[in-house]
Amino acid sequence: MSNKISIYRFMSAGCNGCDVEIFECLVPRYKLGELNVEVVSSPEEANVLAITGGINVKGREELKASYEKIQPPKLVVAIGNCALTMEIFDGGYPMVGPPDRIVPVNLYVPGCPPRPQAIVSAIAKALDKTLSMEENYWDAPEGFRGLHEFDGEKCIGCGACAQVCSSKAIDIIDGNEKRLIKVNYGHCSFCAFCQDECPTEAIKLTKKYQMLTDNRNLTNITNEVQLISCSICGRRFMPEPQIEWAIKRVTEKVNVYEKFMDAVRRAMRICPDCRRETENIRDAKKLLLQLSTVARINRK
Repeated sequence: MSNKISIYRFMSAGCNGCDVEIFECLVPRYKLGELNVEVVSSPEEANVLAITGGINVKGREELKASYEKIQPPKLVVAIGNCALTMEIFDGGYPMVGPPDRIVPVNLYVPGCPPRPQAIVSAIAKALDKTLSMEENYWDAPEGFRGLHEFDGEKCIGCGACAQVCSSKAIDIIDGNEKRLIKVNYGHCSFCAFCQDECPTEAIKLTKKYQMLTDNRNLTNITNEVQLISCSICGRRFMPEPQIEWAIKRVTEKVNVYEKFMDAVRRAMRICPDCRRETENIRDAKKLLLQLSTVARINRK
């Protein structure tokens, strides 16, 4: 029997974007024919099952039944972010989980939606086949928003990317010594807000779109930034590069503040808890008074 793929859609938990991209794969230039693959209308005819969307209570039994009906080797490909994490549908009352909570999943193709090229590549890998990708349409066009890249030297660990992320795809995790900035492609919509709002241009979206994986917990990219210790209690609480960046910005905007920067640096190295101590509050007010006085004199 020819290798076949059965496209099974769960409209209650997806926007239909991934389904459109799957049907785009049928265009001859994407070479499904060269893989000896055809799309069929019933799971009994297939040995590869492509799933889009999360799974709700109505789709759970249908998915189980479809998986039981497909022929060996029973390969399953989860396509699109909703099939990885349920995306915006996560937490919805009818949702019972991404597909891998219901049936075994062999490969995941993140994206919102993924390109047809990425989907075809996943199918080829699932079938252990090799595709020729010499034609220019396998390359992403100008302006395409794909995999992120961090510039470790520029990143100050400020967390602006996480704050602006409307998909909640970026986590800021403080460890014992370092802050971890983690982009989860199971949630990312590749809107580029993080790139646009990064104050140091440390994060950018590239033209890379291949994110195929057999472990959805590894669909992420990370960067680490060193945390400083509080000068009083020793607790690590803030990225050191962020302090130096802030001081540089202040002195660039108001150069008369430059002589106070050592005092500002010492104040910034005190954690929020220790800043509440009476003595530290007094010192902070004194410093603020000095800064405001200098600014007022400078304006005159």
